[in-house]
Amino acid sequence: MTASARIIAGIVRFRMVLIAVMAVMTGLAVLGSAKVGVDNAVEVWFPGDDPALVAYHGFLDTFGNDEVVVIGVHSTDGILTEDGLRQIAAVGEAAEQVTGIARVRSIVTEPFVRGSLNSLEVAPIQGAQEATALLGVDPLASALVSEDQRTALVLAEMEAMGDIDARRDGILADLRDAVLAVDPGSSFAGIGVVYAALNQASTVDAAIVIGASYLLILVLARLLLGRWRPVVLTLTVVGLGAVWLLGLYGASGRDINMVTMVMPTLVLVIGVSDCVHMLVHVAATPRELAPLERVKAGVGAVIWPCLFNTLTTAMGFLALASAPMPVIQDLGIFCALGLVAAFVVSLLLCTLFAMSASCLPVISSTGWIQRVVDAMARLAVRHPGRVLVVSGFVTLLSILGMTRIEVDTYSIDFLFPDHPARVDSDRLEAEFGPYTPLEFVVHSEDGVRRPEVLQAVASWQDIMESDPRVGWTRSVSDVVENLDRIMSGNTEGRVPDEAASLDQILFLFEADADANIDRFIDPTDTQLRVTVGVPMTSAKVFGETIASLEAMADLPAGSRIEAAGYIPLYVRIMDHIVESQLSSFAIAFVVIFSLIGLLFRSFRMVVLAIPANLLPVCVTLGVMGAAGIRLDVATVTIAAIVLGLVVDDTTQFLYRYRVMSERHEDISVVVVETVKSVGRPMLITTVILAGGFSVLALAAIKSVAYFGILLAIALTSAVLADLIVIPALLVTMGRR
Repeated sequence: MTASARIIAGIVRFRMVLIAVMAVMTGLAVLGSAKVGVDNAVEVWFPGDDPALVAYHGFLDTFGNDEVVVIGVHSTDGILTEDGLRQIAAVGEAAEQVTGIARVRSIVTEPFVRGSLNSLEVAPIQGAQEATALLGVDPLASALVSEDQRTALVLAEMEAMGDIDARRDGILADLRDAVLAVDPGSSFAGIGVVYAALNQASTVDAAIVIGASYLLILVLARLLLGRWRPVVLTLTVVGLGAVWLLGLYGASGRDINMVTMVMPTLVLVIGVSDCVHMLVHVAATPRELAPLERVKAGVGAVIWPCLFNTLTTAMGFLALASAPMPVIQDLGIFCALGLVAAFVVSLLLCTLFAMSASCLPVISSTGWIQRVVDAMARLAVRHPGRVLVVSGFVTLLSILGMTRIEVDTYSIDFLFPDHPARVDSDRLEAEFGPYTPLEFVVHSEDGVRRPEVLQAVASWQDIMESDPRVGWTRSVSDVVENLDRIMSGNTEGRVPDEAASLDQILFLFEADADANIDRFIDPTDTQLRVTVGVPMTSAKVFGETIASLEAMADLPAGSRIEAAGYIPLYVRIMDHIVESQLSSFAIAFVVIFSLIGLLFRSFRMVVLAIPANLLPVCVTLGVMGAAGIRLDVATVTIAAIVLGLVVDDTTQFLYRYRVMSERHEDISVVVVETVKSVGRPMLITTVILAGGFSVLALAAIKSVAYFGILLAIALTSAVLADLIVIPALLVTMGRR
């Protein structure tokens, strides 16, 4: 008795024990999966000791949470009227009552300076007339109201809390409800709003579309397998594999995000492939055999290539553990574990239920599937040269497309233009101008409360405000210049040249209870905060903007500028994307093809496998470049994932080819028989999965839509490569 036959016999013999164990594991997995939440925050992309993340946390410790919800209050008749100010105040008061909001700032709450040298006052504005007057001379007021005076900003600052990622969605939902209750026309924007929108799209909207995708997979499987029972069996297998995976993921304390949400889908791909291969091969065995013997023959014929497929794909995913981004590491590790779980479930349930003829697919030697498979075999055998020329041409076109791939991440662009969060953001930028706060910190060991430092900062702000990318700037220099204007009686203020005069101005400002200089200067007086309003854009453009704005500064000796807050962390993601893609793909390539060499003990088999597996990768990346799909946090793993998936059918083909080579000497006969043997389950799997994943193009979040489209393209090109390109290579090499 062969090893595969002994394994199958053992499964049948101990079936009750195995089913009981599976039931217990499934119950535990359900409990674990209930703990899985959603987290798309930027911190999940960085290791804890990453310098950019350390600097970000240092900024938060010094100046507080920089996460601000930008609420737009709109009025076509003008917002700086008594009614408009009451509208702003009502929105601010509603926002301030929300748990999790630390402070609310607007033109009706900011402490503005007015008076004269002998009578200074720091207090909020007193009426519409003063608000209009301040708008022309006070930079803090100008940063809160649009130039046409029809839109005002209410800035709701989040509390600094360790569990902000877990609480953000709830806080924003409460904030939205509270504000819309008093002003239904308000709009909401900011980094946190984008995260919340992505979280919702990653759960509610994506779940609906993924459900529709699974429904189409169900229908296609029924049409192609001919019976409902093998369909139910297949989906049960992949469902259990996905539940086990999510259970382990939740038990480890992880939350899903735009990247890891694809894990159940990947398990679906592998699980469906294994089930279809096992069931089709059992159905193809002679019916006069006893049920157990049919299972031994059918499952036994594919158990080793299926196991090897699982191991190679798992190793390919484990290569992602080399990535510097923790979320990519999690994807690789847990997908590898999920694939092993899917194989175990497939082997157990397919072995047990395949003994019932009603659980086997209907095999037809004259159906369209078989006709397509036969046509592929004839094409490869009769015209191998043309096949290789065409595949080479497609590869060249794909490489040209790959050169157009842009490495960048644009979080809000994951949402389609008609998404409410994006509509609000676009409206605010159109009516108010750049609203996204970009933070800088000026460091000076000799202290920042020096005239030369504040003068340099003021000059830097003037230069930045002349740049069309900058909507406004804010720092303590604005406060000093405004106080100097009032105290001197001049139309414009300036930073004094004398240290004593500067100290007097700062002392007067700090003496007022409504003033809060800590938001501008740290307690050690060595760090000064400068905030710049810039457009919401991509990480690459943010990086270019930071470099350009930093170059505009001319600080005194001993002082330096550092971009701080969230946006530099966002920019850092690009470096990790490139590193993750290169390292994960290189390691996956070496590991997978080394394992193929070990399995077949043949360098020739490796040479055959490489072009057939690189072709789908090239085609997928080429489509990305041609379609303008960025290589970003959502698509960074696509090359390694595609390579890990498409190698499965290649292994099935080469394994069957080696078996057929022992039965026939004519290379053409061997190739045709191999294609006919494995072509049916490979084509069935591809049609089912490619069709189902194409539905993901309807998702409300682009990363889900792109993943579905790219995976469908990869699977389709992979089956063509395996059933046409590899046979053409074999025929060409055999004839030579």
